[in-house]
Amino acid sequence: MVVALFGLLLILVAPTAFATYYGPEFQTPVSITPGSTISIVLTAGSGAAIVPLPGTAGTYCTPGVSGNTETCIYPQQDWTTATACFYSVHSVTVTDPDGNGYMLGSSVTSGLNFPKGLGGPGGTSPPHGQAINVTYGDSITIPFGTGAFVPTYTSTVLGNPPNPGYGSSSSPPSLEGGWYWWTVAGNSYGSNLRLDENPSINPTSTHGTYTVDIEGVVACPTTSSTFTDTLFFDAPITVITPQFSFSLAFVAATGFAALFLLRRKVLAPARTSVK
Repeated sequence: MVVALFGLLLILVAPTAFATYYGPEFQTPVSITPGSTISIVLTAGSGAAIVPLPGTAGTYCTPGVSGNTETCIYPQQDWTTATACFYSVHSVTVTDPDGNGYMLGSSVTSGLNFPKGLGGPGGTSPPHGQAINVTYGDSITIPFGTGAFVPTYTSTVLGNPPNPGYGSSSSPPSLEGGWYWWTVAGNSYGSNLRLDENPSINPTSTHGTYTVDIEGVVACPTTSSTFTDTLFFDAPITVITPQFSFSLAFVAATGFAALFLLRRKVLAPARTSVK
């Protein structure tokens, strides 16, 4: 009887194994020098606790910061196996400190495709850019800045690019276009301009706070065509462009220090020796 009770006590006090949850992870720089590129990195990360997805615009995450990299991660309850689920991004936008907007898409006003199978409208006219699908083990870097747009893939699970049809000879042919950055209506540079075709546009030259907004859904399929979960998210992250870059600030600080010492020397009263 004592042995049985002791065994029961061990069961009751034994620590419960912590679960690992997976989910969307977004990284951006904390700050950049004016005119530099903002690298937006989409991966999937893991954590021991569930973090709710931001559901509305303006609900900013509280990022973890390491060096000049800030990371927002949202482990989800249903995503308990590394590659069991994935997330699909159907909107990436950047707004500069003056309110000028930029959109990732294939053609004017099209944006990215929001597939019908994930709760979106679908649609291919005008052709949308392909949705960005990411699971654990995948990574894509989306640069935002002047000139040509060249994404960088590191994908071992969903493939590069992750959507079939794009850039291939599949049947039907690709109904989705490529990825380009566009100015949106109201932009001071003009509306509906592709940044890679207009290298005179420098979208990160303004000092202040830039907002990178990423929208999509987390999907956990039970079969190839049935999804038990499609959770919407809208994740804004801020990037700062300081008034001066470090080098300019250092030069300015050095100049002010030298000017201060020179002023002190000029204004210092002449010393009179007393014999």
